[in-house]
Amino acid sequence: MKIHMISKTDALWISIADYAETCSWDACARMATFMRENKFVDWEKVFVAEENGVFMGFCALIKPKGFPGSEYNPLLKWLFVEEQYRGQRLSQKLIEAVAEYAKELGYDQIFLTTWHKGLYEKYGFVKICEKEVRDGYFEGIYVKKID
Repeated sequence: MKIHMISKTDALWISIADYAETCSWDACARMATFMRENKFVDWEKVFVAEENGVFMGFCALIKPKGFPGSEYNPLLKWLFVEEQYRGQRLSQKLIEAVAEYAKELGYDQIFLTTWHKGLYEKYGFVKICEKEVRDGYFEGIYVKKID
């Protein structure tokens, strides 16, 4: 299994956008739209787990745009692993790749937002607060220190 770090100029970009559009989680389609509309800028990247030409999952590292706020930078976004590959530590490997890249950029921590409880803590994330996303719907904001 390999983790690819890609940007909009890479050959895999369109393939990953196509793949994201068909995933079972509705947020994946939002990532695909984000990719197709060239909203990734500067150092922002997509990370993809792949083996033998099969995409197994992905995530992105971006600057926050809107929620949760610019102070939560850089932001791990759209972490998704296909159902049949869960339990193989792919999320952990994707998070490690993102953290390594963030460290290369000079960051000492990464953030994420989620409604899940008890999921990201096992990867070293600590909940720092909750914020309203919209209409009474809240998400936790988590931070992970980078070693």
